[in-house]
Amino acid sequence: MAITDVKPHMLVPPAAPVASANETFRTKSIGTRLTEAEYAEIEAAAARAGKKCAEWLRDAALAYARDAQEAKTDPILLAELMGIRGLLLNLFAAASKGPLSDESLRKISACADSIKQQKADEFLTNLRSNSGAKPPGNEP
Repeated sequence: MAITDVKPHMLVPPAAPVASANETFRTKSIGTRLTEAEYAEIEAAAARAGKKCAEWLRDAALAYARDAQEAKTDPILLAELMGIRGLLLNLFAAASKGPLSDESLRKISACADSIKQQKADEFLTNLRSNSGAKPPGNEP
């Protein structure tokens, strides 16, 4: 009986990932000093997000910088304002025709509540779609 020489298959180690031509590398850094309490806050926030502190700080800074370019509008507050606007307009319109009953006041209020979110969404959509356009009447 002859014993054959059996060699284990050689495993080829995986190649290091190659960066694509359009991938950019981060080459700049920003340093800052924090108190122990501030550092603990950031460390805890990063841990909650499942990220390292540096990654979390980068994401937070970029999100803040990118959001700062857009006007911030609280959607709940805007919806309430649109509801009040609708309520006032309908109250004045109804009051101009004569005295208002309790029932008509309840109906006007319910109507304003039912459409306030829709009106706020329409307002924000119009605002965003017209944000790049010049206001009318500013032509030379």
